[in-house]
Amino acid sequence: MITFTELAESDHPHFAQELFEEAFPEQERPPFSSLRQRDAGKFHFLVAENGDDPVGILTYWTFDELVYVEHFAIDEDLRNQGLGKAVFLNFLSQQHDQVVLEIELPNNEEADHRLEFYASMGFYRNPQPYVQPSYHNDNRTVPMIIMSKYELDDDEFSEIRDLLYREVYGVK
Repeated sequence: MITFTELAESDHPHFAQELFEEAFPEQERPPFSSLRQRDAGKFHFLVAENGDDPVGILTYWTFDELVYVEHFAIDEDLRNQGLGKAVFLNFLSQQHDQVVLEIELPNNEEADHRLEFYASMGFYRNPQPYVQPSYHNDNRTVPMIIMSKYELDDDEFSEIRDLLYREVYGVK
C-alpha cells in the first residue's frame, strides 16, 4: 500500500535527499538545504513509501485554488514497473483542485516518456510558452511545458505562471 510521509517525520531523509539530487539536474531544483526555509504552510516534501520501503519523493505547493507539483521521482531501480503511476494517482486522489506541473520540452526519449506519463493520467499539455526561472539567482532559465489537470485559457495560464514565479521562484 502506498503511503506518504512528510520529510520531517520520515525515517528516510537520506533516501529523499539522494533521490532529489540524483533525479533532477541542478538547474531544475533548489539546493536541498534551502527547502527548510520554504513556507511550511504551502510547501510540502513527501516521501512515498510502499509498506516500510521508500520508493519515491513528491514536492508540492498548495495555493488557494490549485496544487503545484514541483518535483516527483521514483527510485531509479523501481521505475517502469507501474509504481510511479500508482504513487502519482494516489496523490491525485487526495487533490480536489486544479493540479499543475512543469516538464521539460519533449526533445529526448526520457522527456517524451515523461510527457506521455502525465498525459496518460489525463493531464493537459498547455500550448502557452513557459520558462522556468533560475533557482540559483544566476539567470539560467529552462524552457518547460506547463501541464494541468484542467485545460488553461491564456488568462488562467498567466495567473498561474505569475503565481509560480512569485511564490516558488521569488521572481517579482
